Amino acid sequence: MDLKKEKKCYDLAICVGPQHIEIAKIVINQAKRFFQTQQIYVITNSSHFEKFQSLNLTNLVLINENELFDQFNFRSVTNFLKQKINNGDRAGWYFQQFLKLEISKIIQSDYYLIWDADTIPLKPIDFFNKEDKVLIHKSEENHQPYFETLEHILGLKKTVNYSFISEHFMVQTKLMQNMLLEISKKAGDQAWPYYILENIATKDLALSGFSEYETYGNFLNSTYPDDFRLRNSPSELLNTTRNGSMILGTLPNTKDLDFLEVLGLHYATFEIWQDINPKQIKANKRRVALFFFLEKIPLMRSLNKLIIKNFRKTYSLPQPPY
Repeated sequence: MDLKKEKKCYDLAICVGPQHIEIAKIVINQAKRFFQTQQIYVITNSSHFEKFQSLNLTNLVLINENELFDQFNFRSVTNFLKQKINNGDRAGWYFQQFLKLEISKIIQSDYYLIWDADTIPLKPIDFFNKEDKVLIHKSEENHQPYFETLEHILGLKKTVNYSFISEHFMVQTKLMQNMLLEISKKAGDQAWPYYILENIATKDLALSGFSEYETYGNFLNSTYPDDFRLRNSPSELLNTTRNGSMILGTLPNTKDLDFLEVLGLHYATFEIWQDINPKQIKANKRRVALFFFLEKIPLMRSLNKLIIKNFRKTYSLPQPPY
């Protein structure tokens, strides 16, 4: 992809919890390298600001997660959940979703890219097609509580036969603002996240009762269905894995990332909760080192095809779409 061909201007928004600070720094540097972003908004606790300031990026904007809303913060979610179900463990999970939506009110660009803090870009990605339509990376999830909440808060049923859930979403800023305005009208004087929390079935609050991607995606499809397209053509499809931690550990180095790109991946997610095998990761890193060593010896490069084939087979990695 030629970065110069991408005409749309957009900002990048990443929510970062304490468990993702180090991986997020890698994500930001890779995004700066591969994406044509204007501003990079990092939404996190102010106690983490210094760790991101060390990146020395002129377009980095640090947002205090507890000051983005006027009268709503992490403690608000925790208190609500404790009052409702006597368990605040999912507060962070809900809070980061609300932050991704609320950030639309201060974004200056027409679009902003929501990107998961544990997902590392490995090469340039087009987020718009030739007609400037947003490209959607669909999935096959179908979690019914998400759509029950959607109907309660916006009066919308699921409008598509696929899922909008992904590791990223290119959002039309004004449309997101309009969606929040509709929710806010129903919320009255209280902060709109309270209205969403109140409309999640009690049985689902302790698990997964709301999806920011399913909510915005179905709102988009019901209002401006011609403003986006699914990634269907070979040149648009993304080759990804959520097993980065299983393959190369939770904090990959530069060579690791270069190798994942060689495998044809556009991005890889490094989940901290994955059950990893240290011995296997060490062995994988040795194979990565061997791969780059053999690359320097023309007569030995054919062996690298076997290394690549073995990684793809072992970790069920799809072939590159193009």
